[in-house]
Amino acid sequence: MTLQDYLKENKLTQMAFIKEVLNATGEHIPQGTLAKYVLGERIPKKRQMLLIHEATEGEVAPNDFYLEEK
Repeated sequence: MTLQDYLKENKLTQMAFIKEVLNATGEHIPQGTLAKYVLGERIPKKRQMLLIHEATEGEVAPNDFYLEEK
């Protein structure tokens, strides 16, 4: 599942998701950086991918940033 789809499905704003990541992992992802991940303009580095994977309880996997949905 893409990060954008996850946010839509869970009715989360980017700021709300940033708070979820912080609560789940204790680490912060800047909003501007997250926006680029959501729009597909940038692929997260390994550490950020793992934070997103953990915060989404596995619904957004690292491969989801590389695989296009058709």
